[in-house]
Amino acid sequence: MNAIRLSKTVQNLKYSVIREMGQLAQGMPDVINLSIGEPDFPTPPQITTRAFDDAQNGCTHYTPSQGDPELVKKLADILSSKTGLSVTPPMILITHGAMGALTAAFRTLLEPGDEVLLMEPHFPDYLAHIAFARGCAVPVETRFDQGFIPDPNAIEVAVTPRTRIILLNSPNNPTGSIMPADLLDKIADIARRHNLVVISDEVYDRITFTGSPESIYTRPGMDRQTLVVKSFSKTFAMTGWRVGFCYGPEALISQMLKVVNYSTACASSVGQRAAIAALDLDSRIIEQMTTTFEQRVNLVCDRLTAMPGIRLVRPSGSFYVFADIDCIHPDSRKFAISLLNSEQVVVVPGYAFGNSCEGCIRIACTLPRGRLNQAMDRLQRYLMNHGGK
Repeated sequence: MNAIRLSKTVQNLKYSVIREMGQLAQGMPDVINLSIGEPDFPTPPQITTRAFDDAQNGCTHYTPSQGDPELVKKLADILSSKTGLSVTPPMILITHGAMGALTAAFRTLLEPGDEVLLMEPHFPDYLAHIAFARGCAVPVETRFDQGFIPDPNAIEVAVTPRTRIILLNSPNNPTGSIMPADLLDKIADIARRHNLVVISDEVYDRITFTGSPESIYTRPGMDRQTLVVKSFSKTFAMTGWRVGFCYGPEALISQMLKVVNYSTACASSVGQRAAIAALDLDSRIIEQMTTTFEQRVNLVCDRLTAMPGIRLVRPSGSFYVFADIDCIHPDSRKFAISLLNSEQVVVVPGYAFGNSCEGCIRIACTLPRGRLNQAMDRLQRYLMNHGGK
């Protein structure tokens, strides 16, 4: 039998480093996993109870590809109030997680060879979604000494005739940085002058420690060329329900709807009923979870800054800490694997988040404080035993 011909695009992709680190830890005793960006809280019972009741009452069939009409209408009202702009139901699309929104957006917007500017460090999965759409990812590096905040001049220089999209992520995964208002103004100016679409990934916008972040969508005229991507997964501890959504210009949403129609048909009907319940959840429950994440992040940051050879920028949002360990070991993969084998602590090597991130690690503060302290004790012991350069 002749060898099966496989897609070069798929062959050239690397398996998720985040998932790989978790797999390497399988079978090890007493592993502390700080790799997966998933809240450890259960979905609030107010959400699950209503979703299960709806399922018992027959909400288990296909929904329209755009989404459950009740959910779409509810989001339209909330988004209009929050943005101060008119966000109507035809401008909203419910997707199979935020990844479903990214998939639909890139396939709708990109022709083969078109370029996407993405800020580095970046969520690793962006590269795969862009590749599947036959686009080209063009990283724009940010700097540790500038708090991982992008330089608008670097974005401007990276624009070419093939550039179609500027991809933003604020609060950022993995750094937790939040783009300030004046930077959003400058990026909006670049997008308008070069007629670029901005995709603004805002899935962590409710997990912030310094006030609500602003969105580029609200800049003058940017509602006509911005797609905002959000998710119920992180905010409401609903990762397994697989419900995300996006909103933007109706002309773009109507075409993305075709991709959703043919790729997933629709998001989970039961998941969408859970999302409706989530929108009615007492905001104090979300605030309480956010406060817990902030306390955990502060604990990890305080412990890390007391360890010789480690540098970090305190995050303003998300539940990640991105630490520079280059003075200890410049190869982040070797460091992460050595730490795992020596102390059974899982972290994500920095190179997964871009070539310029070598020498860093990402820590997800998604475990109780006692367990995080144990992880920091183990890391401190590892540093004592292995030294640095």
